[in-house]
Amino acid sequence: MERNESLDCLKGIAIFLVMFGHVQVHNQMTDPYLYDVIKSLQMPLFFLISGYLAGTGTKIQSCEQYRERVRKRAVSYLLPFFSWLVVQHITFVPLAIKTVLFQLDYGLWFLPVLFLFTWMAYTAQLVQAMTKKKWTFRFVILGDGILILGAYLAGVTLLSPSLLIVYFPFYIGAYFYGLHSDIIQKKIPYKLQRTAAYGGGILLLIMAAALDLVTVTGMTMLAVQMLASLLGCMAVIRLVCDWKGTRIKSGLAFMGRYTLEIYVIHYQFDRVLNPHRMLYFLYAFAVMSMITVVLIWTINRIPLFRFLLFGK
Repeated sequence: MERNESLDCLKGIAIFLVMFGHVQVHNQMTDPYLYDVIKSLQMPLFFLISGYLAGTGTKIQSCEQYRERVRKRAVSYLLPFFSWLVVQHITFVPLAIKTVLFQLDYGLWFLPVLFLFTWMAYTAQLVQAMTKKKWTFRFVILGDGILILGAYLAGVTLLSPSLLIVYFPFYIGAYFYGLHSDIIQKKIPYKLQRTAAYGGGILLLIMAAALDLVTVTGMTMLAVQMLASLLGCMAVIRLVCDWKGTRIKSGLAFMGRYTLEIYVIHYQFDRVLNPHRMLYFLYAFAVMSMITVVLIWTINRIPLFRFLLFGK
């Protein structure tokens, strides 16, 4: 299957922002503007891409397909998650596992969260296939959303509903867009799409300058932050779709093919130089990137390590 360069480029941009943001945060170099923009874009962009791909992909039609796809996603997402958890906390693995179940961001939280969303979508697809009624898919997804919201409001910490509630709308919204993208593209004029997307990007910059888009202080602020993320992501997506093929885009697309490998390795080394000024910050980013590339290359050449650490 031929790869979509724009989708790979979007993933490349997202992982670049993740790397840049981690070097900032873990070295106490965040500023009140740039990091607000980075945080608004990086992970929502990943979940929008993942949801879109799930929506445009082939749907589950049987229990056998359901079991096989869930198994594959468990290997791709959960195996690297727990393998790296063991590597990072080798001296107290049981405690680390117990902790991470109630605090997913204690580990590589994106992987289990993406697995949960994917499992929810697969389950809804199976229910639709078994009942042969389209509305049952929406019913199951609505139930999932209500369950996440209820757990968040009740203060439940198992599987971190505080993370799920932030990113579930991005994944599911993009899923439905993927289902009906042809219809939407035909009904909304291209000029209106561009104007709305780039206008949204400008609004994100204004909101980043005027508001705190990092700290969640309640449901209202959470909604504002999610709106800012959506506006910014739509601008980035439109920009990449309008971007004609160049070496830079191709380079970002190449980077986007290795997002999982980069994600699980890079932040182990984001404090390697412990920078405190911009020049050293750039050095730290470059060194972290080089170490990440070397380790990805090395691990990919050892099948057992590649399977355990990358799920591939």
